[in-house]
Amino acid sequence: MTNKEIKGEIAHIYLLLDRKKLREVFDSVYSIIADLQHWQLSERHYELETTYKYMLQYLTEGVKDPRQQLIYTDLLRSCYQLTDAACLQWHIRDTAGLYFDKKRNLMHHSSQQKSLTVCLTAIETTWEKISLASMLNDALSETDSAILDLWREMNDLTTALFHAVWLNELLTPEEALALEQFLDNELNSEMAKSIIISALTMSLLFTFDERKALILFSSYENDNEAVRQRALVGLLLFLRKYDTRLWLYPQITGRLDYLCESKDFVVNVRDILLQFIMSKETEQITKKIKEEIIPEMLRISPELNRKIRMDDLLTDTDMEDRNPEWEEILEQSGLKSMLEEFSELQMEGADIMHSSFSNLKTYTFFDEISNWFLPFYANPMFFRDFPPEETKQIVGVLKESNVLCNSDRYSFFYSTMQMPDKFRKMMTAQFAEQSEGLKDIQKEELPGTEKQSSLISKHYIQDLYRFFKIHPRKREFEDIFEKMPDLIQTKSIGRIVADKDSRLIIGEYYFNRNHYREAICVFDDLIDEIADDGTLYQKKGYCLQKLGDTEQALQAYLHAELLNAGSSWIIKKIAYCYRILKKPEEALAYYRKAELLNPDNLSVQLCIGHCFLELGDYAEALKYYFKVEYLDKHSERAWRPIAWCSFLIGKYEQANDYFEKILSNRPDASDYLNYGHVQLVNGDINRALGYYQSAVKAFDGSMEKFDAVFNADLPELLRQGVHEEDVPLILDRLMYDMKQKNKE
Repeated sequence: MTNKEIKGEIAHIYLLLDRKKLREVFDSVYSIIADLQHWQLSERHYELETTYKYMLQYLTEGVKDPRQQLIYTDLLRSCYQLTDAACLQWHIRDTAGLYFDKKRNLMHHSSQQKSLTVCLTAIETTWEKISLASMLNDALSETDSAILDLWREMNDLTTALFHAVWLNELLTPEEALALEQFLDNELNSEMAKSIIISALTMSLLFTFDERKALILFSSYENDNEAVRQRALVGLLLFLRKYDTRLWLYPQITGRLDYLCESKDFVVNVRDILLQFIMSKETEQITKKIKEEIIPEMLRISPELNRKIRMDDLLTDTDMEDRNPEWEEILEQSGLKSMLEEFSELQMEGADIMHSSFSNLKTYTFFDEISNWFLPFYANPMFFRDFPPEETKQIVGVLKESNVLCNSDRYSFFYSTMQMPDKFRKMMTAQFAEQSEGLKDIQKEELPGTEKQSSLISKHYIQDLYRFFKIHPRKREFEDIFEKMPDLIQTKSIGRIVADKDSRLIIGEYYFNRNHYREAICVFDDLIDEIADDGTLYQKKGYCLQKLGDTEQALQAYLHAELLNAGSSWIIKKIAYCYRILKKPEEALAYYRKAELLNPDNLSVQLCIGHCFLELGDYAEALKYYFKVEYLDKHSERAWRPIAWCSFLIGKYEQANDYFEKILSNRPDASDYLNYGHVQLVNGDINRALGYYQSAVKAFDGSMEKFDAVFNADLPELLRQGVHEEDVPLILDRLMYDMKQKNKE
């Protein structure tokens, strides 16, 4: 079977488990176990199915067992575990991919691998030596081979530790205890702790392990903020992936219940959910930078250069001021507004750096998977090939920077150090000069612990984003940023942020970023709780309207009107929906209400005219169109409906005058077609054909598009006196004329 077919079969088995269809589960899992010829799993399968059959037999015979529900719950949990084990073995045998390649390699060379507990002990010892050395020396500039050897050993051990945790599908009690003790020890390396949390998270994305999950729960209560925030991100990803089976694990649900009692925990979860919502915009931002901003900057560069005269560069005062012409160029190009938009997005926490650094992940540093999750720190082993003083300055500034995530800091450092000496030294000098100013600004930006924790989780989510979007073997991993449903829509996470304030904030966040489908889910939950909030119905209606569900949008708007009857905005939205649903009479009634509230609103007057037009009352429609033209003499929006209504009621001269105006000012295909109709009804077939040719050309040369619109207008042409038998002849003549024109 292909990887895709294997994944599909496994997904089907878990769906059966979620629906508690155990008989089908036993059949499906048995086929995998038989194919694997795995006798231990086969025995376990036999035991579980036999227990289930006895349970069914007792049930049908009416035997009352007070422990039946407890046994069934345990059986269901065991079925999940059996399925996990069988599917993992199937993957290891048949699935290509980095994770399973390494699992196979581990099985064949287990004696050469350091155990998890050995790695932890060795890291503690090595870190003690490094910490002692750092108190005596400047480790970054130190060239002593003994210190470098310690750091080299630390790197190797950290990498080995990541793999020992990541590839370990089920921790033993001893391993879990060793990890918890290591994480609790405040003297141990923050870097190693962070790597452990990332390894636990990545491992849980492949296989369920209750002990790993409980370590994440414990780590959220760690004194180290970096460990806490990484653990919480990993915990939320775990809760989403295994949401349907968590009720089988009382220790997990109990720990979650305990944390939910803390308001700080709820706020922290909410903050991370908002950051995940913000990550949805990263690809759009990247696309806009690549396809709009960069091309526009390249386009205006020559023009900008022409505007800069040599005499602008001769004096100090000239150098201090920006040329107003440059600002004008940016305004005209639209680039200024785009840059301002991105500046605002960055202030809100958007990941606008992804596009800049997506191509800077090719350094050998990123060949090791664990380095994608590595906190940025002054490791001499990474920087030993570069000038010490320049390195120290750049690393110092990068460590203090709040703009870049850890992964991008490494990219920035390595790309900078690849520059020629002259440019690198110049950049280093600039970094050194700006370093103190940056620190002051950042102190103002981050006044408290809450913002610091938010910054850590944001950077970690961005690190994860780069791995799942850029890593060369990214397709072998389930993309956590594409996985559905959204985090908040899972039962276990939804109950964390079930309070009204959290739901309102998250709903608004979705809404303001145009994630309408997700916003509706949140608004529906809120409506169930706050049934008399008209604003929620308004926003739900708007979301539905944007998604194209006009019927449901109308129902939401009508409900909103009951709660806020005097709202002009709601009334106009209801009228608009009725028009879209081809109910002009109902739409007209609501536009009349809107007119009473806003008698001078020209858009409302225009829409009333449209309703009369759709009702066939062309004379009444004209009154409103002329009123719009009279009140807004510089506007052209009433010309087309006036021209068309005039044609429909037989005022051909008036129609001709307005179509002449329209054709002199950016006409479209329909304008040429409609003016052709006027000529045709007036008996000037040759002139009509000329405008029909222009219409075909404006329809991108498509006769099919022309025919569709022409045939829609045909009943009106016949009503105006065009002979039906002449129509095929006119259209054939048009085809001949177009063919001749194409030859010319």
